[in-house]
Amino acid sequence: MIYLLPLFLEIIVLFFLSRLMSRTLSQFMSINFLSVIFLPGIIVHELSHLLVAIVLFVPVGNMEFIPKRHGNSVKLGSVEIGKTDPIRRSLIGFAPVFVGFSIISTAVYYFSSNILFLQSQGAYVFVILTIFLAYLLFAVSNTMFSSSKDMEGTAEILITLFIIFVAAYLLGFHPQLSVLNKIFTKEFVELIRKSEFFLLAPIMIDLFILGGIRAIIYKRQRQT
Repeated sequence: MIYLLPLFLEIIVLFFLSRLMSRTLSQFMSINFLSVIFLPGIIVHELSHLLVAIVLFVPVGNMEFIPKRHGNSVKLGSVEIGKTDPIRRSLIGFAPVFVGFSIISTAVYYFSSNILFLQSQGAYVFVILTIFLAYLLFAVSNTMFSSSKDMEGTAEILITLFIIFVAAYLLGFHPQLSVLNKIFTKEFVELIRKSEFFLLAPIMIDLFILGGIRAIIYKRQRQT
């Protein structure tokens, strides 16, 4: 279980960085320009909702990638999801997180595994692919987290699961360590460690961009 802690912490850090990134960029860019920058991530986000809803036999409606402002927040895209039970609603809401994480892990894995081959294709090709990867990670990681509307009903499910877990524990149901050992195999632990490494890439990209923006703002303030 301890191997999962760094992964959860990275996801939490990336979540807050994505919120900070959208607030920071919205101060300098229009909604339409933001939608263009984050378009790959928006497409992945909404398609994730759509595909999981179809798999779970939940009716879907129109899908939009046109940005809209709701109060102080900006909604970059949307897909209409029919009424369903809280469990399927939560799975549909969480879909972009799982899909986005899979895309990030897969992209970084193949890039790092084939880096020598890519370098052998020439400096220009390698630089272009590196920039494309950085942009893909930036767009996907900053749009993969679900909104409050996406997560409707999730709180009730988590509370219910917590109550069931506590009740089962009080009634004497204690899982054996042998069961946990079957789950947390060496292959599973290695996968978690690689995922932790892969998730560092979008975090570093966000920190670099946010740091650059803060440096520019600080420099302008000193000149005025």
